[in-house]
Amino acid sequence: MRKTLLLLVALFVAERPSPAAAQHHHDPVADSIVAVAKQAIGTLRHPDSLRKASWNALGFGGGVKDLSPFQGQHWIHGPRFAMNQPVVLSQPNFLMYLALGDSLVPVGVAYTNQIAADAPMPDSLVGSPAEWHSHVFCRGIPGEGRVLADGIEDCTQRGGLPAPNKIAMIHTWTVPNPDGPYAHDNPALPFIATGLKAPESASREDRLFGLALGETYGAKLFIAHRIERDLRRQDTTNNVGLKSLEQIRVPMRSLVQDLRKAEARGDTKQFNALRARLIEEFNRLADKYRELARTPEMRDRFDYELSQAIDRTHKHM
Repeated sequence: MRKTLLLLVALFVAERPSPAAAQHHHDPVADSIVAVAKQAIGTLRHPDSLRKASWNALGFGGGVKDLSPFQGQHWIHGPRFAMNQPVVLSQPNFLMYLALGDSLVPVGVAYTNQIAADAPMPDSLVGSPAEWHSHVFCRGIPGEGRVLADGIEDCTQRGGLPAPNKIAMIHTWTVPNPDGPYAHDNPALPFIATGLKAPESASREDRLFGLALGETYGAKLFIAHRIERDLRRQDTTNNVGLKSLEQIRVPMRSLVQDLRKAEARGDTKQFNALRARLIEEFNRLADKYRELARTPEMRDRFDYELSQAIDRTHKHM
């Protein structure tokens, strides 16, 4: 069991193409599945109660948290995951939360199956067409080390060695999601976390804005977490690199406060101007991440994950 959990701390998500027509809002079957997912989360809201019920938060080692802008934080039920049984809606393998300070806000669940790496991906959830995504453990990637790749081809193209099995996963969102109830990402999460109105349909700019909002409360691209981890390991005294990142985030947090005020006043012109400024600051932050990346491969990976996050139509292996 412990070995399984240690393997999972390497998780980062790789989106698969969507069976697009299946992503209906207010579909009766999907609504019933979401209702069961909400019941599965129940009243679990505190880390102590979650751990007592055999749930544990994923981490990535070296102080790296599992906290991303469009997925929040995953808590795994280790024994249930290890059994690898067929999906039972009332028994998800993961619970998903917005981690805001000491608060955990439930946003969804995830179901998984471990299957052969070359096996076809599922395309439904208890009979309802649904978008699954996969995780393939990949080791020995030059400049990156051990990661989870988008698939066997992605792993080998990056120079790594894939494991013989993969994890097929599906998210089921219990809060509104512009991408649909089973989508890989939920671009509404940063808006919910910062108290802003979420878009009903997330454009490329909405998603970029969401990534900027995420940085103000600690939600980052996975590769950004890894870049910071490396900085902590390289410089344990002054942490000049970390400080340079934080210097950009400080005014970003102030902008979020101003955005909330402008939205509350209904001042669209001011809101849009502040939004543009926040995106501009995020672009500065992205340039700093690229500058501080330990290897060219990690810098390239930053751009790849960024393109995945802001482009809903991005195609994967």
